[in-house]
Amino acid sequence: MKKTCCFLIFLATGFTCADDWPQWRGVNRDAHSAETGLLKEWPEGGPKIKWQVETVGVGYSSVSVSDGKIYTMGDLAGIEHIIALDEKTGKKLWAVQPDPVAQRLDQEVEEKFSQFDKDDDGKLSEIEALEGMGSRALDSDTPGDGDPAKIAADRAALYLSTWDSNGDGKLDPAEIPRRLDRKAGEIDSQSGGRTEINSIAKARAEMTLKALDKDGDEKISRDEANSNSFGRYFGNIDNNANKDQFVTVEEMQPVFAKGERGKDGLLTKDEIAGYFEKRYPGEDGILTKEDFKGSIGGYRNGMGDGPRGTPLVEGNMVYVEGGNGDVACLAAATGSTVWHVNLVADFGGGRPGWGYSESPLIVGDVMYVTPGGNQGTLLSLKKSDGSPVWQSEGTTQRAHYSSPVFAEIAGKKQIVQFGNKSTFGVAQDTGELLWEYSNAANGTANCSTPIVDGDLVLASSAYGTGGGVAKISNEGDGQKAEEVWFEKALQSHHGGLVKVGDHVYGFGSGGLICIDFKTGEIAWQDRSVGKGSVIYADGHLYCLGENHKVALVEATPTGYVEKGRFEIESRGRPSWAHPVIANGVLFIRDQHVLTAYDVKAN
Repeated sequence: MKKTCCFLIFLATGFTCADDWPQWRGVNRDAHSAETGLLKEWPEGGPKIKWQVETVGVGYSSVSVSDGKIYTMGDLAGIEHIIALDEKTGKKLWAVQPDPVAQRLDQEVEEKFSQFDKDDDGKLSEIEALEGMGSRALDSDTPGDGDPAKIAADRAALYLSTWDSNGDGKLDPAEIPRRLDRKAGEIDSQSGGRTEINSIAKARAEMTLKALDKDGDEKISRDEANSNSFGRYFGNIDNNANKDQFVTVEEMQPVFAKGERGKDGLLTKDEIAGYFEKRYPGEDGILTKEDFKGSIGGYRNGMGDGPRGTPLVEGNMVYVEGGNGDVACLAAATGSTVWHVNLVADFGGGRPGWGYSESPLIVGDVMYVTPGGNQGTLLSLKKSDGSPVWQSEGTTQRAHYSSPVFAEIAGKKQIVQFGNKSTFGVAQDTGELLWEYSNAANGTANCSTPIVDGDLVLASSAYGTGGGVAKISNEGDGQKAEEVWFEKALQSHHGGLVKVGDHVYGFGSGGLICIDFKTGEIAWQDRSVGKGSVIYADGHLYCLGENHKVALVEATPTGYVEKGRFEIESRGRPSWAHPVIANGVLFIRDQHVLTAYDVKAN
């Protein structure tokens, strides 16, 4: 043990130092730290920064802290890694891929790069890259030497020489290739004022019809749209009309006016050059094999690339789950691979739309993860070698973004999880479905880890849904869930909930909310730092808003009492990685940056 003075807390996974934070939501997976002696009020500008590093890569994974080390996950040079840092200094100790993942990636790179490199010159020209990879090729290059303005102008000239078939110095809807996808809309700049939006939209609709209507029937068919960039608009325009697989000027105009305000649908040389100089300064669009490897080396998503799950540390092992469903056990000291499985390839899982986001759970000798899909939503594996114990055939709903918890409810030991359709419990030893509660689920994203207290289970989600408590009781050989209360204002999106005493705190539809756990009565609501995540330590809530604001709030049902606030630098994405308290330090990870704040009282 690192500290002889720390007391021991028993968790189903074993013993751990109370001041550490060895897994998702802390020692007991409830977002509580047992630490005391922390600052009761923050100075202006926030607590003192102990250290800050920019080495944890792109992603939304939180951190785990155990035995003097910090563990997290992130994309380094585009490749998903598990990363270990020194807790005192932030120095990187190791960063690895599981061996089978690295081998699979190398094989994929060799096969696909050779396929896309048509002239076999050992690199991908921009046109080769776009042909093979689509618009994500534009995000795969790395800056080089040279004048960014000239490089951008050269790229614009290449686009026109390749696709401007009528030689008029700009690309119209028939010439803009489908492979540019949404990037074409980003390149197209707005023109005119608010009063000209409708006239620009009308002119664009007429121009689009003229460019694409090859058979002269005054409408664009799906076949006429699919070979060019207009194909990405077609379904939206047709769905807003009569869905007859044709679109007309009258159907296009309102869509362009609303969604493409002031954009004329034409790409000029200046627009293309300006876009590349601003968005990709110094990048020439030519991809090396390393660039290409970085483009496919992790989980990719328009809402943010990189892994989402948080490592679990137990003893001398680290257990992880990546955005593509790679589950692995690594040696904590070195990062060497002990075992690896993939939830999709090995267990028929279905990766959620925003990537596998759960953090593994261990109870005794068994790990629990959520592949989702027809072979069973939940899966148990021997933590020693990753071999399967059971997969829950009784429930086959899709995996969403929540992480499971262990509980004993009405005498039955079980794993409680939140899938795409319901919160549910399965028997710990068999995976048999015991009960389900569906009122708190939405069809878009169920993210929050359920809270279990005795025979009561709290689940909550956003997107206009809300949260509620269900009472679980025995019924025959199984169990049943009966709703105790439901509150629409309790809309926890990504930030989770924390129970302190008789009340629950979390971010709902109106900001931070305090609600009675047993009755659902709202004690108070406050805008606070906006939507965000929350953890608890030493009588206070540590609130991290996705808009990069951080607040210390007294955990009391009597009213909202803020004890300090500061702001972290925005790095272009919402701050979704949950904060952590360990050994007198507040850790905040935002994309590739991890900052350690000293919150110990003197």
